[in-house]
Amino acid sequence: MIQFKSFNGLTSLLLGGGLIATNFMSLNMLAKKDGGIPDIAKLSSTPYSSLQIRSETKPDGAEAWSFNSRQHDPKTMLTYTDSEQPTFNGKIKKKFTHKESVAQFVIYPKGEGGKLTADQIACIEKQAQGRSNGMMIADAGSVSVTPAIAGIPIIGPVMAGLFFSQARKQVGNVASDIAGQWNDC
Repeated sequence: MIQFKSFNGLTSLLLGGGLIATNFMSLNMLAKKDGGIPDIAKLSSTPYSSLQIRSETKPDGAEAWSFNSRQHDPKTMLTYTDSEQPTFNGKIKKKFTHKESVAQFVIYPKGEGGKLTADQIACIEKQAQGRSNGMMIADAGSVSVTPAIAGIPIIGPVMAGLFFSQARKQVGNVASDIAGQWNDC
C-alpha cells in the first residue's frame, strides 16, 4: 500500500494521472475512423485550398459534423502590383504589374520564350552571392554573442542555437534583398 506523507503528494499524483488519462482519451478519439470527428491529420495544407468544418446541434440533441474541402481554390489569381522603390544610385524604380495567372505554389521568374534571360540569371546569382556573404557576416557576429547566451542556466544552449540560426537566416535574407536592389534587379 502506498502511503503519502502529505496531502500535496496525493494531489500531485491524482492530477498527473488525470492529465495522462485525458491525453490518451483525446488521442484515442482522434484515431477512431468512425468517431464522428473529422480526421484532422488529413487536412490539406496548401496555400490555395479552403476548408470549412461545421458542427451543428440538431433539435433532438444529436450533433452533426460537416466537412468541406476545396483543393486549389482559387484556380486563377489576379495580381495587381504598383510599387515605387528608391535605388542606391538615386533613381526611383517603378514597377507596374497587372496579370491573371493560374495559381501555383512557387512563382519562377519567366523570360523570353519561357526561359530566363541573361539579366535574370545575373540577378539570381548576385542575390545568392549576397545571401551567402550575409550569412558569413552573421556567423562572425554571432560567434561573440553565442557563448554569453549559452551561459544562461537550463535554457541557454537551446536559446544560443536558436539565436545563431535565426540571425544567420535573417541577415542572409536582408543581404539578398540589398544585393538585388544594389544591382537593380
